[in-house]
Order: sequence, then structure tokens, then C-alpha cells
Amino acid sequence: MAVKKSKDNQRSFEDSFSRLEKILEELESEECTLEETIKLYEEGLSLTKICYDKLNNAELRIKEISKASKSGTEIKEYSQ
Repeated sequence: MAVKKSKDNQRSFEDSFSRLEKILEELESEECTLEETIKLYEEGLSLTKICYDKLNNAELRIKEISKASKSGTEIKEYSQ
């Protein structure tokens, strides 16, 4: 499972969001079995967390850049 989490963390926000949209389409099609629905729901929750974390990191980075810009300090290279 650790490999999957590492792979998920490398997924971009856009890829995660796109996959979430596809999951919603699949769930709305009403053609999924109960087991498929549960798996899609679980994947969707994982992707939602990834998107939330990436948005949160982006917000923090923007605040950091804005603060540095206002104070005239050097903007540090960002690494995740």
C-alpha cells in the first residue's frame, strides 16, 4: 500500500481532478455493481484528499510569495 500512496502523491492536481470527474460519471451512470461503487467511492475519497492537500499547499505557497514580495525578501525555491 505504501507504493500506491507514493504514486498518488506524484499525481498532479489536474490528473486527480479529471479522474474524480470520471468517477462521478461512472457513479451517475447507475451501471456499477455495489462492489464497483464502493471501490469508486474509496478511490474518490483518496483523490479528494490529494486535491485538497495540493490546493492547500498552493495556497500556502501563494501566501509565502506574496509576503516575500511585500517585504522585499528573496523568494525561496519551493520543494514539496
